Amino acid sequence: MNIRLPSTKALAALEATVRLGKATLAAQELGITQAAISHRLSDLEEGLDRKLFVRNGRKLRATPEAEALAEAARGSRRILESAIEEIQRKPAPRSLTISMLPALASKWLAPHLADMLKEVRDTDLRVTASRDFVDFERDGVDAALRYGLGKWPNLRCLHLTNEMVTPVMSPDLAARLDITAPDALARLTLLQCDNPEGWGDWFQLSDLQPGPEPTTLFFDEDATMIEAAVAGNGVALGRSALVAHDIRSGRLVAPFAHNLTSQFGYWFVQDAATPDTVSTSEFLEWTRANLTRDAEVLLSHD
Repeated sequence: MNIRLPSTKALAALEATVRLGKATLAAQELGITQAAISHRLSDLEEGLDRKLFVRNGRKLRATPEAEALAEAARGSRRILESAIEEIQRKPAPRSLTISMLPALASKWLAPHLADMLKEVRDTDLRVTASRDFVDFERDGVDAALRYGLGKWPNLRCLHLTNEMVTPVMSPDLAARLDITAPDALARLTLLQCDNPEGWGDWFQLSDLQPGPEPTTLFFDEDATMIEAAVAGNGVALGRSALVAHDIRSGRLVAPFAHNLTSQFGYWFVQDAATPDTVSTSEFLEWTRANLTRDAEVLLSHD
């Protein structure tokens, strides 16, 4: 049965008139004219095809139908007020939009999501993954995790941790090598991404020597390079934050004791005018602790 409900304005006029007994008093309470009250009541009677009031001198006597409808209107109002009060009693969900490099999002944040959500509570978290620097105001981003020297103008840059760099490979590949030999990596494909430290820097630090004509494969994105190493297609020069999860899970090993400290580090970056929030502070502290812990995964191999 398709019932057309009266407007809330008409029901409010009815309820006030029934309760107060006069259209003039109802008009004063609702802040409208008496003519408007009369018009709304007439429309209501027409829509229901029922007489709702009988004039008794200056007062209006409500019919049983009007009494019933007014009580229903009051009950509906109480239900709505209760629902609104319940909604307002709950704290509004906080929102936090974070920008970071795609590799950091997939290789570092994604494996830690469950742990992160325990620490950053009651927050509508949104992650935007991009290799481009965001415009905080234009893109609606609250903070960014950036990899670099921390010298970005007009931004608030908080240092999170330094980055450790070391060779990583699949366990099967490592098992076939004599790790102690000076030429242990001479016949392997060297996988490298477009990061400031390269294989030349690591070999200079270590006791090992590259082959006379090393095969080097360059990637423009760390996650792809790491997956190539997991598949046994070479040895990757891995950054601590991006390989720590795979080392813990046994997909990769870091068999060499020499770790290179990158000139780049991780930074928590915000627009200088952005105020601190509870969500921002929780995410900052969780990020700093976890990035530091991931660097220690490589230090434990020293």
